[in-house]
Amino acid sequence: MLMNQPDNLEQRQLPSISVVICCHNSASRLPETLRHLAAQQQLDGLDWAILVIDNASTDGTTTVCSEFAVAHPRLSIRCVLESRLGQAYARLRGLMEARGDVILFVDDDNWLDPDYLAIVAHTMAAHPEIAILGGTSSAVCEQEPPAWFPRHQRWYAVSGPSQGTQALTEVGFVWGAGSAYRRGTLERATATPLRIPGRQGEALHAGDDDELCWLARLTGDRMFIHTQLHFRHYLPARRLSWDYLRKLNRSAGEVSVSLDAYRLEHGQSVWPRWLLQSWHAQLLNAYWRLLHHPVLWWRATREPLEGDDRVLRWEKYCGRLAALKNDRKVGV
Repeated sequence: MLMNQPDNLEQRQLPSISVVICCHNSASRLPETLRHLAAQQQLDGLDWAILVIDNASTDGTTTVCSEFAVAHPRLSIRCVLESRLGQAYARLRGLMEARGDVILFVDDDNWLDPDYLAIVAHTMAAHPEIAILGGTSSAVCEQEPPAWFPRHQRWYAVSGPSQGTQALTEVGFVWGAGSAYRRGTLERATATPLRIPGRQGEALHAGDDDELCWLARLTGDRMFIHTQLHFRHYLPARRLSWDYLRKLNRSAGEVSVSLDAYRLEHGQSVWPRWLLQSWHAQLLNAYWRLLHHPVLWWRATREPLEGDDRVLRWEKYCGRLAALKNDRKVGV
């Protein structure tokens, strides 16, 4: 569904915005992200502030934040410590500490375009039906990206640059990077304990973005993508490896077991309800998927097989199988 933005935005009262940056050992990445926030334009009448959540860092992230705040006194910057390691915990702390009507999550490697905050504020003011607003993104790579990267760039929260058409499109998912949530939406979504902690330090536990979107949809909230809302995502060389992408896919398989409950509740699954609820059926399916290509299984444990997308599907089912087994042990 496409919608055009109204022309009389200047007559609307803009919501206040809290920019929440969740950080773990971000001392080297945070300054550039903050510099792009400091360069935001068209902010007349907008009440906004930056809230940095130091998620159990050990590299002086808080010191870097404080030094930047001193050097930029016109900005409202505050740093808060969250000792529980996990991106979901950091976001919850951000919601608790933030004062804005809108919570804008910005990762420590997201470089917002100069009009990002202005577009968020005016769009949320003009469209009360929008509960969550996401945008587009492009990659800034430390080294030349591999040939497989364009096929799998969405694993890195990269959509590609805007095509130039200004429009809003309703979607069923937005990634957390650069996404704006109305406070009420986040409060409803986090009213019960979250199942997925998100990334914990160097551990690639994904799925927290999916969980928030599922919870929002279950309460009837709507989410949109704005084609002119754009940021650049900095990707260091270590994240552009096939091994890293394989780990991302395995993690996705692991958290898929936790997300089954939401698919079941929402009634959006290719599986019949009784089959999705059956642990034995799901375990047998994971084994069948893996054994369907026995030669691939043997090779994937010994070779990188870079660029072979079948390996990524194999990793997902390996992760799903491990999580299913672990869930059974926990339940015993």
